[in-house]
Amino acid sequence: MDYTNIETFLVIAETRSLSKTAEMLFLTQSTISYRLKSLEDEIGCELVHREQGKGFITLTNRGEEFITIAERWKSLYKHTEIWKTQNTFYELNIGGVDSLNTNVFYKLYRKILKSDTRMAVKVSTHWTVTIYKMLDNLEIDVGFVLWELPYKNITCTPLFSERMVLISSRNSNFPEMVNPTDLDPDKEIFMYHGPKFQTWHDNLLKNKSAKFSTVDTVSLLSSFMDIPDFWSIVPISVAKKLYKNGDIVISEIADPPPERVCYQITNKNPIPLKAEALNYFNNILKSFLEENLSSLI
Repeated sequence: MDYTNIETFLVIAETRSLSKTAEMLFLTQSTISYRLKSLEDEIGCELVHREQGKGFITLTNRGEEFITIAERWKSLYKHTEIWKTQNTFYELNIGGVDSLNTNVFYKLYRKILKSDTRMAVKVSTHWTVTIYKMLDNLEIDVGFVLWELPYKNITCTPLFSERMVLISSRNSNFPEMVNPTDLDPDKEIFMYHGPKFQTWHDNLLKNKSAKFSTVDTVSLLSSFMDIPDFWSIVPISVAKKLYKNGDIVISEIADPPPERVCYQITNKNPIPLKAEALNYFNNILKSFLEENLSSLI
């Protein structure tokens, strides 16, 4: 199949408009229609419903099904192009959750960037569920996530666990050891750390009427932690990074939440040209954890 036809179809699937697709690809609408028809002729079925007078299009059932195939085909095409020019150079696409990328593995990425000319990494930040989906579709090669999900084609390996602590402004008066039942839920800045943490948190507040605020990234959380008497519960790696970069206090928690576990996930059937790169990366990762983990958590 022609790469440009596949690319065109995926943009159509995203925009649901031939005119918008033409704008995005800097082509005429007639060219978009020609590419779509060529792809349909090649695979032997219609991918879109053709309805006159509508400003948008809908995909046929076969068209919806073909999206995943087209995404994998595009990924394989790109990897083939890399392989054609590849010698001893490795490239990996890594997906990680925000708190792991910015507070733990940033040192690993810096190490690769500064000292290893044989490997390049493309790092992106996503939710745990999204990372599983991307890895299952071979859009990324390795992921760092916060809980296990039942994907039959994915191997999930625990790397480390870390305790949860409370952080607050230095202008607050939290003790070195806090009792979670004494905390004011109205002054919580909540950050989701996985289903086990959520269960613990729900039990903590089950008899209280709370109106806590919520953030979804560490950088956003840090912008609120200078407010007196406000608090948040985070993994120790996050707390240490914010302590180093800002003006916060770390308190231990009596009867704390379950420790947060970091998992590495990989596809059981990786693209063959990435297998050697994954082995090479795993050796670097193992060395990194042995040398740095104690200082990070």
